[in-house]
Amino acid sequence: MIDNIVTCTNLYIENKKQNFPRDRDCKITSSTEIQALFGALYIIAVKKGNRVDVRELWSTDGTGMIRLRAAFSYRRFLFLLRALRFDNINTRKERQNIDKLAAIRDIYSDFVKNCMNNYIPGEFITIDEMLHPFRGRCGFVQYMPQKPAKYGIKIYALCDSRTYYTWNREIYCGQQRDGPFQTSNKPSDIVRRLVDPLKNSKRNLTTDNYYTSYPIADYLLQNGLTLIGTIKKNKKEIPPEFLPNKARIVGSSLFGFQDEINLVSYVPKKNKAVIILSSVDDKGEVDEATNKPTIILDYNRTKSGVDTVDQKCAFYTTQRTTRRWPLAIFFRILDITGINVEIGFNNTKPTEESPRRRKFLNELGVSLMEHHMAERAKIITLPKDIREFLSRYQTTVDEVPAIKQNGSGRCHVCSAHKNNKTTVRCDSCYQFVCKSHCRKTVQCDTCLYTPMEED
Repeated sequence: MIDNIVTCTNLYIENKKQNFPRDRDCKITSSTEIQALFGALYIIAVKKGNRVDVRELWSTDGTGMIRLRAAFSYRRFLFLLRALRFDNINTRKERQNIDKLAAIRDIYSDFVKNCMNNYIPGEFITIDEMLHPFRGRCGFVQYMPQKPAKYGIKIYALCDSRTYYTWNREIYCGQQRDGPFQTSNKPSDIVRRLVDPLKNSKRNLTTDNYYTSYPIADYLLQNGLTLIGTIKKNKKEIPPEFLPNKARIVGSSLFGFQDEINLVSYVPKKNKAVIILSSVDDKGEVDEATNKPTIILDYNRTKSGVDTVDQKCAFYTTQRTTRRWPLAIFFRILDITGINVEIGFNNTKPTEESPRRRKFLNELGVSLMEHHMAERAKIITLPKDIREFLSRYQTTVDEVPAIKQNGSGRCHVCSAHKNNKTTVRCDSCYQFVCKSHCRKTVQCDTCLYTPMEED
């Protein structure tokens, strides 16, 4: 994925070079720099700085973050975010004729494959919608008033109900044009596509009333999966006795059975009823402590996997203000990657105490920046405080190359309207400095070669 992003980004930079007067303002990037960019986004997310002005984060007055300054200038950071691309910009128009998601299709598919290949979901899984906040120009922005963001790009997600690992995802982009990417947006077809890799695994799927129906429950049973989900009260398969009724007693339950599929109707308050369809082997058991059917307790325990992931993403988010919908989706890819990587890390060390998520994301960001820091440490003209920072964190620094003594340059201390040329360099930062801004010590040969007496 990283190499693909680097290739696409560099292709975009090459196309835009003619718009920059200096080559150094539009240098191509590398995999280490892109990883450092992602690491910086994680660190900014941990500090809740995703909505803070970049110049404040890079401030040199003591309030900024020196690690960010050590990685790249704020101008380079902004340039990389603007240049970040996930497809071949030269062929995009042709691909958009058959695919609305052409700008991010390959990267998104690779991300989903990586999620599926690196984790085995548990016994309980859940399907629900996510909403990636976005209000820019996009043909498939959705309005979902029940979500915190209200407006954004809708994602159908399958998550582990216990660990909240996001295992499979699908972007809703409306009706696709005729071609290989045209798919049905019916709830039953969405469920089939998301659970297809888990057929015959004897897992249980939890859904809300948008997806739950008798046909989908029967389909899952035939493919080795069970279902628990609330069902809409206007479904024709629900008997009238199961619907809300003022005559029904609060706390009472009704059970219906047909083949291997069960229907439960529970009255939490007067004139209300919670109706759940289930294909789990259940004999109408009721929990004595709560007086609720056990199938409702199972539903409450496994229903919130996707919503929890949404909350985690919003709490520490890499999302920055953008008018580009592919970049908005990629920010959420980074957020979910951070959650999934943490879950995978904790599973490899089950006997150890798991680090707090904030600490884990910070360490993840630092590790992504290490290689780029090592390359930056080779630059001999970095400011003194940054070189001290790199040294303090034991970043690998190669031997400093020899400086040509016959060179000359402008004093870096003098104001911009002066042009004082000099051949003298500072012994610490190796930058050119004029006589007015340097100090020399005069010593005779006797003092120079005579060791000082110790106290």
